[in-house]
Amino acid sequence: MAPLLATVAAALSAGYYIEGKYQLGKDLTVVRAAVQARKRFDNCIKENDCSIYNRFEEQCQIRPYSVALVFEGSSYTWKDLELASNRLAHWFVANGIQKRDRVAMMMFNSPMFIITWLALLKLAVVPAFINNQITGPVLIHSLKVADAKMLVFDYELAPAIQESLGEIQGLGYKLYTMTPQEQVEGQFYRQLSKESKDAIEMPSFFGYVDWRQHSAAGFSKEIRRDVQMHDPASLIYTSGTTGFPKAAVMDHGRCTIATKSWGVLCKIVPESKIYITLPLYHSAGSIIGVGQSWTTGCTIILARKFSVNRFWKDCVDYDVTHFQYIGELCRYLLHAPESPLDKKHNVQMAFGNGMRPDVWSKFQERFNIPTVFEYYTMSEGTGALMNVGKTLRDVGAVGYRGPIVRILQNTMRIVKVDLDTEELIRDKKTGLCIECGPNEVGELLTLADNKQQISRYVGYFNQPKVSQSKLVRDVMVKDDIYFRTGDILYRSKDYYYYFADRAGDTYRWKGENVSTAEIADSMGHVDGVTACTVYGVSVPGQDGRAGMAALVLKDTILRPDKDGEYMMVDEVALQAFVERMSVHVSKKLPAYAVPRFLRICEQELDITGTFKNRKVEYKKDGFDLSKVKERMYWWTPQGRYLPFGEVENAEIVAGRARL
Repeated sequence: MAPLLATVAAALSAGYYIEGKYQLGKDLTVVRAAVQARKRFDNCIKENDCSIYNRFEEQCQIRPYSVALVFEGSSYTWKDLELASNRLAHWFVANGIQKRDRVAMMMFNSPMFIITWLALLKLAVVPAFINNQITGPVLIHSLKVADAKMLVFDYELAPAIQESLGEIQGLGYKLYTMTPQEQVEGQFYRQLSKESKDAIEMPSFFGYVDWRQHSAAGFSKEIRRDVQMHDPASLIYTSGTTGFPKAAVMDHGRCTIATKSWGVLCKIVPESKIYITLPLYHSAGSIIGVGQSWTTGCTIILARKFSVNRFWKDCVDYDVTHFQYIGELCRYLLHAPESPLDKKHNVQMAFGNGMRPDVWSKFQERFNIPTVFEYYTMSEGTGALMNVGKTLRDVGAVGYRGPIVRILQNTMRIVKVDLDTEELIRDKKTGLCIECGPNEVGELLTLADNKQQISRYVGYFNQPKVSQSKLVRDVMVKDDIYFRTGDILYRSKDYYYYFADRAGDTYRWKGENVSTAEIADSMGHVDGVTACTVYGVSVPGQDGRAGMAALVLKDTILRPDKDGEYMMVDEVALQAFVERMSVHVSKKLPAYAVPRFLRICEQELDITGTFKNRKVEYKKDGFDLSKVKERMYWWTPQGRYLPFGEVENAEIVAGRARL
């Protein structure tokens, strides 16, 4: 018995050692999801059953009277959504929409967004999800790229459409609001005086989608029989952090792989309840959030928009098991006052991307979230990184690729790049790219091989030149093709992957490369900071760019007055904060990485609808006192931040100040 026990103990020890070193369990989780997704993909092709809508229809047959969606206290069964989308589909047909047409949707989160999406997919029509925050030239650009027949929108967005009405109509769009006519008239006339009501007529540049009077009869599956995996299921626009949005093609194949694999990775079952506060016009909220329910049969708890005050109450009230995050959402929750609801919920997993390292552990501990599933992917990309994080070892990583995954999916490379010119650095002898070693930053490239489903590159709709510009040849071998993500990453020696920056955000100062994301993460640890973004600004007579940080502070330091007209500043608290920041950056950051300027913002940072910081305007403003009316500080030769004004600006412009 003793020798047997010793053998078992030795085997267990070896097993624990191998698992601890190589984390094969994490690899096997990813492989299992990939295998099941591929099996679903192949079966759909074999049975001419490629439309992602068919996955929704399957749930309607399996569990017609189970709750599919909850929104602001109202529940909708799978049957409810099916019948409503049937009626709306009949309306589209009656108004000239045919198979393979495109219809632009500009709507807020609501059941009607999902019903409209389903109605179009049912007819094999392609929806284009228009960001509901855009206006003017950006809106016109997005609609021009979509080249759709019709734009349906929520009435609250009518002013943005009316602002560019002539140009939109010039593109050939028919305009209809999804908001019921009686509701529109109530909203419109409620704002007017009695005299105005008699004198002003309702706007007449749009029609009404009066879908409720149409038949609830379903449509034959035959209408979608010839839908192929490469056909667009939707057009989803990039966030537009660096320019005009681009329309990424989410085809039925990508949707099939994503919805199936995310369901497996997140361990979502029909009894699960998934809380979604992200905008549905983005692929995270729509495809990964709502779309996976068409494969798993779970219940979606949908919020009109993200709310710090309502978040945990909703999680408790609706018995949420999973929620989706992106960007700064988790930071907002972490900086909210502590509440009894913080740990009263039943959330088992948070999944998403963009959780900052300085937030991760604090967030998991305070809110008792067992698992954080952080992933890295792009709507138009050809690969993904995944990190199902449960331990301290996982914190901060956007992905983990163990030995099994690297063998089966050898499709990703981090290569050297000139951070100033954004040109890839090539070997002078071979002409090929140079792969980075452990802890060396470079641009992430993903294989673009259309012979393999896992690495297919679809590109952007109606923008062939832009699509081709994202590809690069001769990376690892002659004539191979990779997709340029435009993101700067690095990996550890044990193959955890970490996000460093966007290409173009990293800047050079004093001959050194500075990662804005890493600096922002560090500064975010200083007590008093609720949000931070870092960027490089040009300085007269200096090579490279100096670092500047835009900071939003806690309302114990800076807060609006009761009327919201001006900011009230606790001068003592502000001075103490500046001193804390001075000590922190001098101790925690290399001298060249210390931001030379601080901008104390009086409003929240400018972000996209998916909580990504927009830096373009901050970069343009720089430290120009004619543009920046908020308080600024500069890093003095004495190694501390002091107020920055006209005198200090004159010294810098004249080249007399030492930065």
